[in-house]
Amino acid sequence: MDIWKHQELPIIESHDFNFFRCLEFNNSYYGKTVSELHSGNLRLSKKDNRYSNLFPGQKLSYWADSPQTARAEIKKWGSGNNILTFWAYDDGSSFIPTIYPAENIRIIDGVHFGFDKILKKVGNHEELTRSEKEFIDKIGREKPDCLAYYSEAKVGGICFLFFEQGFKKLSLREVTLRLGDYKGKNTAKVTCAVTSDFSPVLEGYGYYFSPIAKTKYDDKYITSDEYIVRKQVEDYSHEQIAEMMR
Repeated sequence: MDIWKHQELPIIESHDFNFFRCLEFNNSYYGKTVSELHSGNLRLSKKDNRYSNLFPGQKLSYWADSPQTARAEIKKWGSGNNILTFWAYDDGSSFIPTIYPAENIRIIDGVHFGFDKILKKVGNHEELTRSEKEFIDKIGREKPDCLAYYSEAKVGGICFLFFEQGFKKLSLREVTLRLGDYKGKNTAKVTCAVTSDFSPVLEGYGYYFSPIAKTKYDDKYITSDEYIVRKQVEDYSHEQIAEMMR
């Protein structure tokens, strides 16, 4: 793994990451394609958001380093047993990227530089020191993709707070639904990439969940702008690979 470190700030630029996000599933998610569900993972920072004072006016998305950490995070905030799990990766690390240009992820390394302490103070509505505020502004000017910090819900777990530009670098590997409150067949899965090289399965974004734990396909997805653009980049990636093999 190639890693580039910022000379002054705790920022790492690298690739080959896996990210996980869990949501408590509710019936309003039925009928929404995986594409729509994933788009909903990016939300505007509002006053009721615990980090809104830190990143005002930003669209944010919360992810974790493992399904276990992601589940622990939502359980901490009172989630039930019906859970939707997103497994994403940085598209630039795929053998066949579908987002152009293929770029590394720029991560604020808050794990080893104590940034989690600042986040905890903000979450507890404690006043930040002047130097802490200046440090945050300096990071903001660097326009990172996300910041990493220790999870408060799982010992040793790592969480990632994505900004909009970083979120747009993510592609999905799979989305899993588990309805823990139901007996019998209570799980379903949609695949959006396969193999260790994350080869894309773009049609996967067009699937949706239906009661109780089933999947169906929306034929209109392949006419969407998202599919058309990703398909163009996928074809371009194949052309680049073919040229290198000549």
